[in-house]
Amino acid sequence: MKTLILTLTAALIVSSAVGRTQSQSPTPDTHAMMANQQQMMAAMQTADKKLNDLVAEMNAARGNDRIDKVIAVVNELAAAHKQMSGMMSMHHGMMQGSANAPAGDSKPAEDHSSHHPEKK
Repeated sequence: MKTLILTLTAALIVSSAVGRTQSQSPTPDTHAMMANQQQMMAAMQTADKKLNDLVAEMNAARGNDRIDKVIAVVNELAAAHKQMSGMMSMHHGMMQGSANAPAGDSKPAEDHSSHHPEKK
């Protein structure tokens, strides 16, 4: 799953960069985007290492301690998923030309009151 997420993110970043470089000459924005990409890749590598360490701890744990380690791994996976979703939304917004709009502002909030009464 981690490999799939990394592959999809890299493909999205590369396709976005290729499309921009074919239509325009390099600009300071391109350099900033490349620097941002390098920062994201470094952050992803750090997150991968943390997840790998947690999985190793989980696999080494025994008894009730193993449950705590499983919870830590699941929490880390959930955090990584949220972060990846946010990055995908940001890149989608950039590709749509609305990079200045926060993710999710492109459509009105849906009414979830029928199945989420707490969101009335």
